[in-house]
Amino acid sequence: MPKKPAGPRPRDAELLNALPIEIRDQVERVEALRAKNFTGPGYELLADELFRYAYGPLMAKMSSGEIAALAGDSATPLALSPEEFQTLRSSQADRDELAVRTIAAALHTFRRHALGERRWRPEENCGRDGRPASLETYFFGQCLLVFPREMRRWRAEREDRFARAANRLSPHYVRHRLGYETSPAPSGEVGALCDGVLVLLESASERERAVVTLTLDGHSAGEIADLLQLTIPAVESVLYRFRRKARGWRRTGGLRLPSEMRAHTLQTKRTAASDH
Repeated sequence: MPKKPAGPRPRDAELLNALPIEIRDQVERVEALRAKNFTGPGYELLADELFRYAYGPLMAKMSSGEIAALAGDSATPLALSPEEFQTLRSSQADRDELAVRTIAAALHTFRRHALGERRWRPEENCGRDGRPASLETYFFGQCLLVFPREMRRWRAEREDRFARAANRLSPHYVRHRLGYETSPAPSGEVGALCDGVLVLLESASERERAVVTLTLDGHSAGEIADLLQLTIPAVESVLYRFRRKARGWRRTGGLRLPSEMRAHTLQTKRTAASDH
């Protein structure tokens, strides 16, 4: 007959008694919750305490950029793009969403594995400083392990959202949004301008392409922020960088305005100067 899987091995009373009293209290608390299958008000209170403990440090590590290095022990290490680092630094809303999702996922695995299968055994496994890890410290480590997975899910959702907004970009679409009559094959100066705008966007991220597309649609920065779930400063930053790249391309001849647009721009500058 096949052998039954071995249950959790008994705990060493001598090692348990050698733990600091606050860690022993946590061990006893977890054992009491295990007897109730980690259900009821007692477990809900513990989950709430762990949430509050992990939330602040996760927000801080994302803001500082340390999160990528700290999550390096995950089975699937995480590489963040410069844009993602900037998003985590500047967007509290994005940090909040990622922190909540990470903690929720960590609580699920923590309850089933770390607590249910007794992987948290502070009497046997000391932390990096040689001291037994508290339940909170162990839980934060679990958060770091699941963060890469949650970050990838969040990234995929954002990319899908941005892709939906950016998929209308084409010479035909750009020409129409710049105020010219539509035609299947733009040509001449107008066609060159449309092609130049698209070439400029080829190396841009999906987020940049989405913001530019919605700007061409006539949406304000606030409306774009709502549609793409970004902050208004993030939208304005994307537009500023795109305009700066466009000006650089114009100076080097990579982006040429049609003659009527150059005339309009010159007249606008003259009018602004005369008003002063």
